[in-house]
Amino acid sequence: MRNSILYFKNHFNCSQFLSIGMLSLLIVFAGCGKKDATIVKSIKVIQGGTQCAPPNTECKKDLLIELLGPRNNGLLGGKGEQPPVAGVKVRFEVCPGSDLTITSEKSISNPGGAVTAKIKTGSIIGDQYFKVIPEGFSKAAKTIRVISGILINGSNQEAFAGKALEEPISLTVYDKDKQPISGVPVYFQVISTPEKKPHIKLSKSSVVTNEEGVAETSCIIGDATGTYKIVAEVADPKRGIHIRGIEIKELGLDLWGLKGLIITVLGGLAIFIFGMKLMSDGLQLIAGEKMKSILHFFASNRFVAVCAGAMVTGVIQSSSACTVMVVGFVNAGLLTLRQAIGIVFGANVGTTITAQMISLKLGGMAFPAIISGLLVVMLSKKVTTKGWGQTLLGFGLLFFGLSVMGGELKIIGKFPTFIEFFNHFDCTPAGTGFMPIMPVLGAILIGTFLTFAIQSSSASMGIVLMLAAGGLVNFWTAIPLLLGTNIGTTITAILAAIGANERARQTAVAHVLFNVIGSLTMVLFFYVKMPGTVYPIFLYFINAITPGNAFAVMPENIVRHIAMAHTLFNIIAVLLFLPFIGLIAKICNMVIKIEDEKGVKIKHLEPHLLNTPSIAIEQTIQSIRFMVKESWKMVSEAMLESFMKGKYDEKLTQNLAEREEDVDKLQADITKYLVQITERTLTEPQAGIIPLLMHCTNDAERIADHTENIIALAKRIDTSKHHLSSNAGHELEDMWKILKDQAEHVIACMDSTDKTEVHLAKKKEIEIDKLADKLEYNHVERLSQGKCDAITGIIFLEIVNELEKIGDHLANIADRAKKIQKHHLELGN
Repeated sequence: MRNSILYFKNHFNCSQFLSIGMLSLLIVFAGCGKKDATIVKSIKVIQGGTQCAPPNTECKKDLLIELLGPRNNGLLGGKGEQPPVAGVKVRFEVCPGSDLTITSEKSISNPGGAVTAKIKTGSIIGDQYFKVIPEGFSKAAKTIRVISGILINGSNQEAFAGKALEEPISLTVYDKDKQPISGVPVYFQVISTPEKKPHIKLSKSSVVTNEEGVAETSCIIGDATGTYKIVAEVADPKRGIHIRGIEIKELGLDLWGLKGLIITVLGGLAIFIFGMKLMSDGLQLIAGEKMKSILHFFASNRFVAVCAGAMVTGVIQSSSACTVMVVGFVNAGLLTLRQAIGIVFGANVGTTITAQMISLKLGGMAFPAIISGLLVVMLSKKVTTKGWGQTLLGFGLLFFGLSVMGGELKIIGKFPTFIEFFNHFDCTPAGTGFMPIMPVLGAILIGTFLTFAIQSSSASMGIVLMLAAGGLVNFWTAIPLLLGTNIGTTITAILAAIGANERARQTAVAHVLFNVIGSLTMVLFFYVKMPGTVYPIFLYFINAITPGNAFAVMPENIVRHIAMAHTLFNIIAVLLFLPFIGLIAKICNMVIKIEDEKGVKIKHLEPHLLNTPSIAIEQTIQSIRFMVKESWKMVSEAMLESFMKGKYDEKLTQNLAEREEDVDKLQADITKYLVQITERTLTEPQAGIIPLLMHCTNDAERIADHTENIIALAKRIDTSKHHLSSNAGHELEDMWKILKDQAEHVIACMDSTDKTEVHLAKKKEIEIDKLADKLEYNHVERLSQGKCDAITGIIFLEIVNELEKIGDHLANIADRAKKIQKHHLELGN
């Protein structure tokens, strides 16, 4: 327990973790519940304002209004929402001189603050007015205009730039008996265009109604894409008819402008994705390294693993990065399959933070964040400070990209052509009262392929949210789209698992299974209605806990509803499948079978861990440990099984040659891996340890090279039929014992943090050097006394030299082991 606490302290900067974690929680839960407003501050007309109708006729559209309370404070000083006010009685008062009948079945605002009413004109011709007065809040009263005796046709048409509208714009004038009136002057005037210099043309600006009471004018749309506004006025002093301007909207679509509009949308999307990546990279510089370096530590059980995955993804703002990292961990043997599945579950929850953040409408902070973030990045030198600056800059670019994309999509959302396109997969319930299955599946596929293409579920959700904000996608359709983004995000894990071991591929399969089965389970809930309502139980629940009414004719706060649905769907999916992690693991084992667990190849130098330098360096150290142990084992076998016995063994020689090639390959792989690590953003300690590890790798490889020399010397003894003298043999045994002790100390200091092992290893190296000098002197004495022949004498000197060089290489590794130990203690710093 004490070691776990020390590990936690060494790997966590608690202030960074808590600050980012609390911000994530604040983003998720800010405004997630209904905030009951009791004061009516204003009235919003959703539909039915400024309608035209013949006398004594009910207007085509019902009046729909929404009572709004005082504006709430937004998160971090942003612009807040005006919550709806429920339970307020509304009175409709016809203004003096007007002849209207307003009827409402229920004049008390519903939970969404909405009130509906029907409007019927009277016998008086002209502008008619009535007031909507919330009882107790007369200051919030709103006056609404209705035009009696007039009927407008030909509005809201669409035409290509420079082309005439398909139908003329016409205005019909009626008398109090609903009879058309001829000879009434009608005036048409263009008041607004999307062009700097208007090119829109009206065939007639002044027309007199014909025998059918109709006055019409043809219209040729201008050269720009957008809304063209025309007003029609009626002025007939003889008959006493005076009707002020009635606004008529027409839509122009310029093909070249459309291309520019699409490019602008894609440009906004690119800025949004770049900002999201920049913010993610900045957050990783601040805290991501430390949190990723302890990810496997937190995966002790399924519940903690889910929390770890959610926490890491919420902080680094990328489920793709988290799942790729998990696949890398499994491939490197750092996580088991069950631990990895729990973390993947949590990553699905953590990724919803991005949608929550977008839904808070923090666009007003974009430019201040860009300016301050850029200044911090340019002026700061510390990596952590640069991380904060990069995060701010990415945050600003994210919302700037959204504003660019959202603004253009709102323009597109007005065009019938685009509305008709999106209606092909509209999931609004038909006459049966249930969501149509084919559009639902189509929307899921669109969300899936969109995420496949851009490989970011957060970016896909950003697009869905902006489509909804622009009115192109309703709440019913957005939910299947977000299910598709959940399925599509599995592509990153699939790509990461290509070429990995079986366990890593099983992790990718688990990710696919969870997201696909979770999404299909939610589809089933689309067809389970909330008792007493016509709404699916899940959608009803989301609408109940989120401010506004997403089911209204003009949906309220729809972006926030979709973000809440995204979060709660993933939380519910995790809670449903958490007890079945073992079953999912068994299914993965059935899909990708592992005959022999020992046959699963662990890849320590896992490429997907390169973006986590602290872990990548630790994996490199483990590989060097193995390399040192293997090199020493080869030297031991060459010395004890061949040289000391004076026997050349062809089979042993072949085995050692093959292993020496493996060590050479491992050296090349480690060196390449270390070079790739240097291409990442590193802290000063991390950058400083790279050269040490390269030197250790080279020393370990040279130790293995000496096996070839030792075998060659053994072969010379064997073929010469000469043997070392007993004194020389005893001296070599003494030297070998010291070298063996040194090697054991070096291996021990790489396996632990005991500094005494480093000291003992260096001490043995001094003993070896002194003994080598002594053995050389003794050998010269034996030669002079005729106790040793020249051939074995040369071999003796060469083997002493080989052992001394091996000792030097071991000493070099020991010299650098102290700093390697420090890195092991301060992983991630």
